[in-house]
Amino acid sequence: MKLFQTVCNTFADWERWVSDYRLYEYDQLTIFVSSLSPLFRMQVEQYVQHHLPQAKLFPMIGDASEHAVICALVFDECRADVDEMRQKMKISEQYYRSLFEHNPDIVYSTDLEGNFTSVNPAFERVFGYKADEILHTNSLDYIKKEDIPRVRRYFYRALKGKVQQYNLEIPTKSGEVYLFQIKNVPIIVDGNKVGIYGIGRDITEQKRAEEHIKYIAYHDMDTGLPNRLKFTNMVKSAIDKAKEKGDSLAVLFIDMDRFKIVNDTIGHYGGDEILKQMAERIKNILPSGAHFGRFGGDKFSLLLTKQTDVQTVVEWTKTLLQHIALPIVYEEKEFFLTASVGVSFYPTDGVDAQSLLKNADTAVNRAKQNGGNNVKLYATKMNEQVMHRVELERYLRKALDKNECFLVYQPLLDLMSGKIIGSEALLRWKHPKIGLVSPLEFIPIAEEIGFIHDLGRWVLTEACMQTKKWHDLGFDSLMISVNVSATQFQHPTFFEDVQQALKQSQLPAHCLHLELTESSMLRNMYYSIHVMKKLQQLGVHVSIDDFGTGYSSLSYLKDLPINTLKIDRSFIYQLHKDRSDIAIVKSIITMGHGLRLKVVAEGVETAEQMKLLKRLKCHYAQGYAIFKPLLAEQFEQQVLQGSESTIQ
Repeated sequence: MKLFQTVCNTFADWERWVSDYRLYEYDQLTIFVSSLSPLFRMQVEQYVQHHLPQAKLFPMIGDASEHAVICALVFDECRADVDEMRQKMKISEQYYRSLFEHNPDIVYSTDLEGNFTSVNPAFERVFGYKADEILHTNSLDYIKKEDIPRVRRYFYRALKGKVQQYNLEIPTKSGEVYLFQIKNVPIIVDGNKVGIYGIGRDITEQKRAEEHIKYIAYHDMDTGLPNRLKFTNMVKSAIDKAKEKGDSLAVLFIDMDRFKIVNDTIGHYGGDEILKQMAERIKNILPSGAHFGRFGGDKFSLLLTKQTDVQTVVEWTKTLLQHIALPIVYEEKEFFLTASVGVSFYPTDGVDAQSLLKNADTAVNRAKQNGGNNVKLYATKMNEQVMHRVELERYLRKALDKNECFLVYQPLLDLMSGKIIGSEALLRWKHPKIGLVSPLEFIPIAEEIGFIHDLGRWVLTEACMQTKKWHDLGFDSLMISVNVSATQFQHPTFFEDVQQALKQSQLPAHCLHLELTESSMLRNMYYSIHVMKKLQQLGVHVSIDDFGTGYSSLSYLKDLPINTLKIDRSFIYQLHKDRSDIAIVKSIITMGHGLRLKVVAEGVETAEQMKLLKRLKCHYAQGYAIFKPLLAEQFEQQVLQGSESTIQ
């Protein structure tokens, strides 16, 4: 006895199959057919009647499919063998149906296009779809859009004969989402792949349990914050990223001061409730890029990955301490807490997580030893520098109100005539406690905190007012030069500030010279040119200060609306000794003449330098060789009244 099987999509497939296996040559032939198509069955019956009269035709036991399933038995033996074969096929079909229908996991099959061809009862029960709703629809329509490319890849890999296993979240008809572990295997008939089987096990609860266990392992149960282990891992990960990018980090320990008293007063449960409130309070003010954790007990940990310069970290920490000090209410009672904060920085104070955590702990202990409610940096020297800077900032904000700022004036000499034509106003700050503070120290602070605008307006007005006083004394040709910071120049109200200073002082606009650095103009070239043109239209002169130390691009220099180039003192210092400096200074002076600009040399300290500059045809000079910066009274006595013949 022989058994032939096939799957036919069309009647032409049937004819080809009969011909390939030469079924017309057998005397005894039994054919079983299973098909949903009445037309197909009728065509087969007609074919058998005309071309295979010796054959017997029977329907196949079991559910029909959209494809025609054909079995042919060729034998010489008795009819009992046919019955036995049919019985075995029936039993095999029942085994399959039992596995399919009673499986607690979802089971389904699709054709080559991914359309459902069968689903088991578990599938219907879990997803809420009836079989007749879902059959012949595409399986990709029932998953999330973002998962479609991934599932499609697994589908085609399965069709190539490779069993695929993957996890997939699948929404039900009612909208609930379950996580399944899916296995795809190919369906192969006669050596041909005709679709895939899918088997899915619901692992939603298993995954939730795993996530919960993982959460407990890495989080504090009272506050929900990352615990010591999790926080340490976060620091390690942040260090790896910082190494690649060259960034800095800050690690902070926040330790509640004398919290034992709270626990002794209201018990550990009440203490935990207060710590929960404190954790929420701190979380609400965390800066961007911050990672907050509970290291243990009444100690919190904090990792800062953005804006980690020392000044910003210290300032934010002081704000943090102010928030911590606000009263906390528990059971209708107010509790007033303070905290000590220790800070370590990567890479300054350590290049690995353990070092940073240890050093932050050392710093917080030092803060506690100093009475608590304060912040300490691990590096003592750095701590002193930062605290000094913080104090400077605090004092600087009040400097104008307390009349601690004043101007000195350094005379400007016309090298050709030998006469003083004006002066440069230089800002000074003398604090009653710390004494005279260098502009190199307080000007950057003023720029950072936005105080430079108030300071700049005061300097402009004060310089113009003083120069007008000298005009009223009869020295009405004197000009005044005022330095303008990059931040001040780019401010939207700068032009109005200049107008106001001139209006208030009644100083002629052509007597005011504003000195700008190259960097301040290049921040926004189009805006800078616009403002400079407005200043020149007003009559104000514009100078480029410290020329030669910035970009010094000739391509933009010829287009800038300026009046004066001021050679940086670094080129003047060795002018009489260094041929390179002579060449540079000569080039700048020659260029100035070519562009019809006046040239000023600053930092002139010797008569020899003055002679050389005069020989190079530099227009003006200033420096200790001429006059040191003078107070207004000294300027009147030594320059105006003492040497009237030198005034132009």
